[in-house]
Amino acid sequence: MYRRLKEVCGEQCLALCTIFRWCQFYEAGLVSIKDLPRPRQVHIVTKSATIPAVDELIRQNRRIGTRETAVELSISKGTAHHIIHKKLDYG
Repeated sequence: MYRRLKEVCGEQCLALCTIFRWCQFYEAGLVSIKDLPRPRQVHIVTKSATIPAVDELIRQNRRIGTRETAVELSISKGTAHHIIHKKLDYG
């Protein structure tokens, strides 16, 4: 069966162990497509004063990037990205 799947999908076919693992998750009732939190996943803490500052920078220059925002406010690129995309919901 896997050979047939490989013929149809080509190089984009998932590894057989991945398919089996997903089947085990499904049988165990884990059907959510959301990523579960990982034990060592970094949690970003933002100061409430930083969010309006990022918003103001973006309103002044709509073409400013994440890196420039981070440099301007002396915050990490990850924090700038988190504020822009998660807190302010900008695309």
